Amino acid sequence: MHREAELHATMQGMSLALQHSNLPVIVQSDSSEALSSLRGDGLVPRGHVVAEIKELMKDKEFISPKLTRDQNRIGDSLANYSRLECTTAVWLDLGPPCIEDLLSLDCNSLIMK
Repeated sequence: MHREAELHATMQGMSLALQHSNLPVIVQSDSSEALSSLRGDGLVPRGHVVAEIKELMKDKEFISPKLTRDQNRIGDSLANYSRLECTTAVWLDLGPPCIEDLLSLDCNSLIMK
């Protein structure tokens, strides 16, 4: 169930990104399985959610770097926040207090060509 909730959150985040930006969509994850399911064409668990995410991606450049777990502390903290609060949220200017100390630790550079 945890993976499906993560995929739904990814879908919601991508939908918002597509509405508010013309830039490429960057989805970083420490899960090879999740990234592989988004890149591949084969059948995967929770395929209906993956299919919806792929539909969002079809007209947009999609960049999906694989991170290590120690580069994804913010993602883990936000996933835990979502589970504990039983909610999803969007922060457009400032993030929640639970990630303030992690921002400088998780700042991953990505060189766009």
